[in-house]
Amino acid sequence: MARSPTEAPGTTEPAEPRVKIALAWLAAAWEAAWRAAWPVATVLGAFLVLAGFDLLPDLPGWLHALILVAFAAALVLASRPLWRLRLPDGLSARRRLERDSGLEHRPLTGLRDTQATGTSDPLSRVLWQRHLAQRAAQLRLLKPRLPRPRNAESDRFALRGLVVIGLVLAVVAAGDDWRGRIGRALSPGLFGAAAATAPRLDLFVTPPAYTGRPPIYLTAGQVAAPGAGQPAPGPVEIPTGSALVGRVAGGDEAPTLNLAGSDTAFAPIEGGNYELQAKITGGDRLSVSQDGTTLGDWPVKVLPDAPPTVSFTDKPKPTERQALRIDATAGDDYGIATLTATLTLAPGAPAVLDPTPLTIPLSVPGRWPKELKTTSYQDLTPHAWAGQAVDIVLTATDAAGQSTKSAPERVALPEREFHHPVARAIIEQRRTLTLQPDQSETVAETLDMLSQRPDRYYDDKVVFLALRTAARRLFFAQDPKPHVAALRDLLWDTALRIEDGDMSLAERSLRDAQQRLADALERNASDEEIKQLTDELRRAMDRYLQAMAEQMQQKMQRGEMAETPIPPDAQIMDQKQFQDMIDKMQQLSESGAKDQARQLLSQMQNMMENMRMGQMSQQQAQAQQKAMNLLKDLQKLTNAQRQLLDQTFRQQQAQQGEEGQSSQQPQDGTPEQNAQTQEALRRALGEMMRELGDMGGDIPMPLGRAERAMKQSGEALAQGDPGGAVPSQTEALDQLQQGLQGLAQQMMENMALQPGMTGPGQPGRRSANQDPLGRELEKPDGQGTSNSEGDTKVPTQFDTERARAILDELRQRLNGRSSSPLERDYIQRLLRQF
Repeated sequence: MARSPTEAPGTTEPAEPRVKIALAWLAAAWEAAWRAAWPVATVLGAFLVLAGFDLLPDLPGWLHALILVAFAAALVLASRPLWRLRLPDGLSARRRLERDSGLEHRPLTGLRDTQATGTSDPLSRVLWQRHLAQRAAQLRLLKPRLPRPRNAESDRFALRGLVVIGLVLAVVAAGDDWRGRIGRALSPGLFGAAAATAPRLDLFVTPPAYTGRPPIYLTAGQVAAPGAGQPAPGPVEIPTGSALVGRVAGGDEAPTLNLAGSDTAFAPIEGGNYELQAKITGGDRLSVSQDGTTLGDWPVKVLPDAPPTVSFTDKPKPTERQALRIDATAGDDYGIATLTATLTLAPGAPAVLDPTPLTIPLSVPGRWPKELKTTSYQDLTPHAWAGQAVDIVLTATDAAGQSTKSAPERVALPEREFHHPVARAIIEQRRTLTLQPDQSETVAETLDMLSQRPDRYYDDKVVFLALRTAARRLFFAQDPKPHVAALRDLLWDTALRIEDGDMSLAERSLRDAQQRLADALERNASDEEIKQLTDELRRAMDRYLQAMAEQMQQKMQRGEMAETPIPPDAQIMDQKQFQDMIDKMQQLSESGAKDQARQLLSQMQNMMENMRMGQMSQQQAQAQQKAMNLLKDLQKLTNAQRQLLDQTFRQQQAQQGEEGQSSQQPQDGTPEQNAQTQEALRRALGEMMRELGDMGGDIPMPLGRAERAMKQSGEALAQGDPGGAVPSQTEALDQLQQGLQGLAQQMMENMALQPGMTGPGQPGRRSANQDPLGRELEKPDGQGTSNSEGDTKVPTQFDTERARAILDELRQRLNGRSSSPLERDYIQRLLRQF
């Protein structure tokens, strides 16, 4: 500001805050420009949204052009505020700064004022200087503010926000193709003319699900493997049978696919586009052309689906329980879907038998295994072909439907042997009825005569009614042939009831329960279903073993030869061990180890099917009972030695000065009394060793060492030295335990020599770490058992418990509030069973 000519020298005026005024001017200018420009930006943004999603090229050409005209008109109307745009001047900037700072009386404007009068009056000059000082103080309070466009006043529906969101999504959708999409949006195809841009080709190749291969995406001569993002070198590998879906956007003529020397035209779809669906089965080059122009060309390698392989790993043969054992192996490059065994009567079979082939499905563990070895047990003894020669052919089918048959194996179907005379007579009549149905009257008379002697079949009313019913149906049937099948089943069940009582029915229920559980494990059933079927198997096993024990007891009471694979006191395989196997199966299934559960179930089936129903005389049973009693007595003696060691140890502590030991344990006795007890135990051990020698058994060497250690302990106790007796007693206890284990093992091996305890093909002794089938059991170091028929390892108890603990921890974290959504999603995928 210029000084007034009348102003006294030395008078100063405050300077204008030019920087703050400039910032206020910029804010006001930006607000004015944005209010004028945002309609144009909104229109352009809406157009870019449509272009980014590539929507306009799919419309008819005339509609595409009409939309472009509408956008152009909207752009012209939206730009009208730009034409009227006026930028603020200096006075407007000063007023904006004053308003933003909340100052009254226009201090910036007042800086330009001059003293009009009283310049020569000292008092007036003092007042004027005071006025200028107040203005200067107000200038320090000036604060420029950020721009405030206030678009909400003119855009009450917030359309600009929708445009911004749509623009972000359109940018993501367009990706690297944003230039092409904008070009196509600006180039409508009028009157059927093609768009200015080149047609777009996309090919999607989806291999069959059973191959396990990911989809392949082909576009513009590029092979994009999932996650690779780069062209794949060499030919594109495509499994045969893959589904091809091709799409072409744009172009006048329908494109053509050339594959394996044949051309296939694309079909037109909406929006001037084309689509094709085909199946790839051959060829070395895949190309798509349109109107003489090649849109895409790729070298391909079609991977053939080889047919499966299948064969017998061993000749089919009967088991000890007369079930037919079928051992098969199969393989396929992508996986086996089904495996069956087809039985046909061999030439020379009686013509009266129904020659319809019998097809038996075999177990296929998991989903489409590439290699498998399976063992199947089929009880065909009730079948009409039992005892006849049959040809067995295995058929493996892969997921593509290709089948392969094995070479036939001829075998005579197992035929059950019946020992009870009435049961044997019923089976003879059943065979006559099957092979000679015209002899039905003779069969009826024989059955009627058998029913009249109930004392010969234990006065069983059920057997009596069954025999009378069968005889009457044959007597009164005009044509017995329609009744043969039903009567054959009735007579079979009747003979089984006489022969085995309830054991045959229990055995049938056990086989059915095993098969249902095996089927559920193969199809990865739910934990609830597995638990229910496991409980059924457990109950079926209880009924079977109970029926077996009852049958043995009844035959022993009748003075017959006891036929049982498990004598009452033989501990080779008892009920608890079977139940432990079932419990472990359930634990493995619940922890997700379905393959190991199937393997353990297969082991149990093998053991059940191959236990031999031998004969044991009364003398053998008495000798076995005596041996078991001796084993129990040795166990009691070991426990007594352990108690004596505890007492001696407490006496040693009392002698060393520990307070209260002698008073708290009055039952420990004195060292002299314990010496007498030790001598009594030593003599009892000597008597047991003598009895064992009289029985013809080998005396385990640890028992002799235990006897010598007990003698040393007795001498130390007799001298009143419990501390000196403790090491000897510890040695005696250790040797007793070793001797007990060795004696039990020796007795088990001796039992294995008896017909009732031997596994198939093992007439002699077996290893201590083998089950009745000769397979390795769990080793003493806790390592799991590996089945010789496969590579699946059955986990140990420690592995199972550790897996269960991990599952429990994962479920706890899944339900915890502290887990993040990402962590919970990861845990859910971990818990999901495949």
